[in-house]
Order: sequence, then C-alpha cells, then structure tokens
Amino acid sequence: MTELLHWDPELIQRYNRAGPRYTSYPTAVEFKVIDNDQIEKDLLSQRDPSIPVSLYLHIPFCAHVCYYCGCNKVVTKDRSKSEPYLALLKTEIDRKAALLKGNSLKNSDDKNPDAKKPMVEQMHWGGGTPTFLSDEQIVDLMNHLHERFQFSTAASADYSIEIDPRELRPTTLRLLRELGFNRTSFGVQDLNAQVQQAVNRIQPESMIRDVMTEARDLGFRSINIDLIYGLPHQTHKTFSDTLDVIIDLSPDRLSIFNYAHLPERFKPQR
Repeated sequence: MTELLHWDPELIQRYNRAGPRYTSYPTAVEFKVIDNDQIEKDLLSQRDPSIPVSLYLHIPFCAHVCYYCGCNKVVTKDRSKSEPYLALLKTEIDRKAALLKGNSLKNSDDKNPDAKKPMVEQMHWGGGTPTFLSDEQIVDLMNHLHERFQFSTAASADYSIEIDPRELRPTTLRLLRELGFNRTSFGVQDLNAQVQQAVNRIQPESMIRDVMTEARDLGFRSINIDLIYGLPHQTHKTFSDTLDVIIDLSPDRLSIFNYAHLPERFKPQR
C-alpha cells in the first residue's frame, strides 16, 4: 500500500454493527428464476454498446473441502472432472459472445477482424478454486476467450483471479501474469493453527508471505486477502494476532466476512 489510510472514528462507529452479507447486487433474496431467452433479450435491450463488458467465470472445483464454505463447488481430486464443465463453459462463452457480437465499441476499426468482437475491460475468475485447473487448461480457456472477445489493454482494465495458496503450482502465478491477469485474491481466512485445523485449511504464514512476494515481483498491481471472523476456536486475541500479520503483509485490499453457520444447508459444517 502506498498511502497511509486515515480512518474517521465517527464513520466507524456509525457502521459498527452486524449486517447482512452483501456480496452481490441484487442480493440473493431478490433472485428469481429467469429463462435463457429472457436473459439474452435483456442483454440486448439494456446494454450500452459504447461500454465494454465485464466477464465472470465460475470454476467450481476444489481439491479439498473447507468446512466453513458455503460456495457452489465440486470437491474432488480427480482433475479430469473439470473437462466436461469446461466444454460447456466454452459453449456458454460462444453463445454470449455471438449475442453481443457487433455491439462492440462504436469507434472500432471495421477493417480489423477483431473489431466486431465485444470489448472486455473487466474479468474475474472465481470459484471454487480456479487454479484447480491445470496450466494447460487455463491457457486453453484464455485462448478461447480471446477468440471471442477483445480485451482492453488500457491501464484501467482489471483482470482478476482467486487463488488458493495451497493449490498454487510453481509455474502458475507467472503464467497468470503472462496471460494478462493483473489482480489476484488469496483466500487466507485465519492464520491461527488451531483454527486452520478446525476448518480443514492448513496454510502457514510463510506460505502466504511467499506467494504475496512472488505476486508483487511479477507485477500484480492489486492483491486482496480474504478473512473470516466467527470461525471455530477464534478468539479476540487470535484474530487480533492474525490481523497484525495481515497488516504487516500490507495487501492492497481486504475482504472480511462473517462466518455463516448453516449446517442444515452445508454438510461440512455439521
């Protein structure tokens, strides 16, 4: 972080209370069933063709289950299980790109074969664990995206990916940077060994430091860390210790969530 943050005590006290999880808009309680034809109709009728699109790709595979997790995921050590999903994901990419084709930026060069491809200025890969995919699968998926979309090279363009430090191969972080990713998010949650054992997510502080150092050395311009409060065996003292380490690591962004205990919905929490 390059600037010292100044916190307004009155602002902190104003919002110093528990609130609902605000991870999407509209919130999940507002979601309703909608058929694909209606989605495509709305895309065409509401989109401003002068504005680049944002892409989200969900990679719902994890090699290990984290007991606190309520995400949509498939837990497996069989990497081949991702292949049918990736094939369907490519089909969905083709559908959406074809739908938006011709609605790219108004100033595109018509002589450029890429001119009719929709322009992308933001992309995020979430999960699950996107780095569950092999390096070859990541490259193949990115190549497919580039065949269907233009990707902005503007300094403001954001290309982000969520990373589980435990699942990071020695070659992967450099590969992601070479593919154009410039932001990353590391799932840390808590650094206390007893808490990590309880939630089945063992990752020592040294591992986090190493991956953050490598990401900075490779030129990732923004590094986010995810934390969760309310986990088993957490205390004010242990979480304060975790925060001290995180402050020392100095990520560019922090995402701090409360643990949502819903054992009737998520079996690993039982």
